[in-house]
Amino acid sequence: MGAHSRGGRALAGFFGLTILVVLLFGLVALVALRPTDGLAWVQVPDLSADLRLDAGLQTKPLKDTVLAEALHDRALEGNTVEALAVPPALAVTPPKPVVAVVLPPSVRPVTPPAATPSPAPTSQPTPTPVATPSPSPTPGPTPVPTPTPTPTATPTPTPTPPPSPTPTPTPTSRLAITSGSESVTSSPKNGSNGSNGRCSQTTVTATGSFTTNGVGGWVFYEWVRLDNQGTRTVIPEIPIRVAAGDTNAHAVVTDSFTPKHSGTDQLVFLSPAYTVAAQSWSCIG
Repeated sequence: MGAHSRGGRALAGFFGLTILVVLLFGLVALVALRPTDGLAWVQVPDLSADLRLDAGLQTKPLKDTVLAEALHDRALEGNTVEALAVPPALAVTPPKPVVAVVLPPSVRPVTPPAATPSPAPTSQPTPTPVATPSPSPTPGPTPVPTPTPTPTATPTPTPTPPPSPTPTPTPTSRLAITSGSESVTSSPKNGSNGSNGRCSQTTVTATGSFTTNGVGGWVFYEWVRLDNQGTRTVIPEIPIRVAAGDTNAHAVVTDSFTPKHSGTDQLVFLSPAYTVAAQSWSCIG
């Protein structure tokens, strides 16, 4: 880093020195090229090796006062044929490079021009100013009208139809007992004549039957015994299945027993409900 910085500073110093030399030579040239009249020839030293400049001659044009004196002198001499000829500065090769040399007008190789009257200055017509058209204002965008929203039509409410009356369901036919009967009988046991009529020697037998409406289903029933002592005995029986369309009489299971006292026996239908009148028996208890 230190070597690079020193190299940069050396290069900057070299360029600064070069610029200072150029400014110095330019100042000398400006002082040398301020003649009161005439044309000065300046030989610029060869600085191409240092500043990449081309060596050559630089000229300074004649002043108007010098040209006017030359024309006046030629007019006084009476030579009207020749014209003032000023050779180009670059076309004349100086005999020897001279630095900052000012030549007087008598020594300069100037060919006097012919006496030509100075043309009167022609007044140039003043151009008429043309009015610049003002730019027409750009019209702004035309506002697009916002469309008014179309109101949504409110649908007309449809009247609610009255509810249809619920039809009365047709009653489904159910199993029912249309008729029932029973019979109760008492007889002596073991073939005795039963003359004594004792309950312990008597057998009571109760039978019964029933008919239905033919719907079909199960018939539940039982026997209910009740003696004169208030003892109540219930004998449930196995239900009987009646087929659909069967309206015939069906016999129930016979209730047979040995009583202890006189009493009654009754056939009771639980489902479908139906009651048959109780039948009695009698014996000596």
